Amino acid sequence: MQIVGGGNVIELGLEDELHHQSDGDEHWQDSVVLCWWDFDNHVGGYHRIGIHPHRRQGPQAHLTNNFFAKDCVYKRCEFIPLRPEDSTRTKFGCGDGTCTFEFTDHAIWSFNQPEVSGELHVRDYHTPIDAYPKEGQLAEQLTAGHLEVSGSISGSITLNGKRYAINGFAFRDHGWGKRLWDVFVNHRWVAASFGPKMMMLAVTVQTTDDSITKIGCVIRDNKLTYTNHVDIVTYMDVDGITHRGGHVDLELSTGEKMHFDIVPFQKGVVSWMADQMSTTDTLCKITCGDSVGFCDFEISTNPGQGRHRPRVAVNGFIEDGLHLL
Repeated sequence: MQIVGGGNVIELGLEDELHHQSDGDEHWQDSVVLCWWDFDNHVGGYHRIGIHPHRRQGPQAHLTNNFFAKDCVYKRCEFIPLRPEDSTRTKFGCGDGTCTFEFTDHAIWSFNQPEVSGELHVRDYHTPIDAYPKEGQLAEQLTAGHLEVSGSISGSITLNGKRYAINGFAFRDHGWGKRLWDVFVNHRWVAASFGPKMMMLAVTVQTTDDSITKIGCVIRDNKLTYTNHVDIVTYMDVDGITHRGGHVDLELSTGEKMHFDIVPFQKGVVSWMADQMSTTDTLCKITCGDSVGFCDFEISTNPGQGRHRPRVAVNGFIEDGLHLL
């Protein structure tokens, strides 16, 4: 991959896609994430499987599994005991066979439960990269190893009895190493795909060492450009945990300035992550000039360090299950 405007790139390959070996730390985890949207069907999803081999309760998977359609939203977030078949070199299982990630020559997600079933295939638009800093509290306790890539998504999903043939955009990541959730004070994560023409990632993280890290990059035609400046504005709702969209302003290392407007497709979901913080994921339409794509606009507001679990969400669903619209 070519770098435009200076900087270094960490390009990742097959070994980075596979399950990583634990260092034995209680907080070590290995997680895979997929967010996607099919414009024609108005269907999308946000899925995460985190493998936690050293929890005090025993080896567990943390599953976040969410689907969005015009007539319903399905949400699920819980820890499930791990089985031997859930953690192999190529496979991440959620503990009960209802959600599985596997990497062959591409990423494959499978779903098997009464509310939703099917299989999705992600084929990358560009070389996977690691865009996160490798020093400081963020690297040591949250993002030691990371992979980001956008791609196309295809396959089929049956949600609430209705089958959809999927053809859309996707963004996926893979993170391994220590993950101390209570280090988050606030964060914003905008992971966007405009199809094969462009990928955009913008992240801000406030951590308990009172630092705020801002990172971002744009990939166009397999050419990576980092940012000098990232500004993410969130239109927060009155509950303090959900939002109504926002906008992102980037100044690239080349001096180019880019503005992105973000509007939710519908209500998001609020997940209680690792019993320590609430995280809201909202799938949105994102525009930059004439370019139109989708993004997951993920936020957390955690100044209480997990002492309060929110029970009210205005523009999102907080309880697990199938929600009819």
